[in-house]
This record gives sequence, C-alpha cells and structure tokens, in this order.
Amino acid sequence: MKFLMLKTRFLLLFLIANIFLGCADISNKKAIVFFENPQFLEQEAKLLMALGDINAYKNLSEFLNNQNWINSFLIKKNAFKPLQIFIESKEPKYIWQEQFYLDKNLSKFLYFGEHPDLLHLYTPIELVAEWLIVEKQIYEVAEAFNLKISSVTYTEAEGWYFKTRDNLRINMGSNLSYKTFEKLSLTLKYIFEKNLTPSIIDLRYRDGAALNYGK
Repeated sequence: MKFLMLKTRFLLLFLIANIFLGCADISNKKAIVFFENPQFLEQEAKLLMALGDINAYKNLSEFLNNQNWINSFLIKKNAFKPLQIFIESKEPKYIWQEQFYLDKNLSKFLYFGEHPDLLHLYTPIELVAEWLIVEKQIYEVAEAFNLKISSVTYTEAEGWYFKTRDNLRINMGSNLSYKTFEKLSLTLKYIFEKNLTPSIIDLRYRDGAALNYGK
C-alpha cells in the first residue's frame, strides 16, 4: 500500500511539475521533479515555482543545498531528455512555537500549517532534548487511558504541562521524574474509575494531585 501511495505521488508530481514549471527550462533542459516522501509540504509547491528562475545547472545544485527542508536530493542529467530531480524532504515530527517544524534529528524548517495534528512544542529549543528522553514514557501513560497529547509546554513559572486533544491540562512541574509519571498514572486511574472529568490535573503537590473542574 505504501509503495502504491509513493508511486501515485510520483505520477501526480510528474504532472504538477509539468504544469507549474511548464517543463521548466534549466540550462535549456526540461525538468521533472519527484518527491520521494508521502507527506506534502508547502515548500515543495514553492520549489516547483522557484525552479523556473534557476538558469544554470550549478545554480540548481546550490539552490537545492540551501533549502533547509530538503534531506537529500539527486540530479540526473540525461542528454536529450528532461532533467530529473529526486528530492527527499525532511519528515516533520513536531511543530515548534507555531513557526517551525522539527524532524527526528531536531532539524528546524518553516511550518506553514500543513500538518496541524502533529505534536505542538512550546519549549525553549534547548529543552526539546529533555522532552525526547521522557516522550515514550509519557505516551505510554497517556495511551493506557486513551488520551492523545496535543501539546507540550515549558515555562519557568509553571514548569512542564501537557494538553490533550480533549482539552485536559496536566501540570507536571519542573521535574519530569519517575515519581511524577507514577503519580500521573495513579491519578488518571482514579479519575477514570470514578468517572470524573476535571479540566486540570495538577501534580505539583508533594503529597498528591489537585483536580480542577473549571474552564
């Protein structure tokens, strides 16, 4: 199925490339662009438009090297045939500060709203690595109770807090420790057993958790 999707995308972008570029003239050669990843980024469409302004083969390579959303590319130059450009786009994993994507290597590139369901991070960039350390554990606890985390935030005043897709806020505090995760798991178990629907779970208390039912 994945192969079929990729193949379909190659064919689709073959047509798009010809429509947008008018078979873009690069060094007097027509160009066909293939994107090798299944996701769509606005930068990909902008690239197709921009390629019409690239007038030399050496400029094309430099131009592609300067696109920070491109993971890798290959230019195939064939005599008497269209120039072929194969592009592997970086795969966005997070949306950071509503302005940038971050991939799995925390490489940053512009966000244009294409994949809003990705996890939103509102943390200093230097703390993203700390989130990566605990991410799996947090997801395991949340998924055990059928919760989907939509955003992760860190502020000096409040520490870490998460929001779920059903608008539950979970205040974790400044220390993402094993004890905090254990307290979270026990608190979630309690509220689901009691059929409670708090809007905020606050785990910043030494001896337990506070539940807030306000908006």
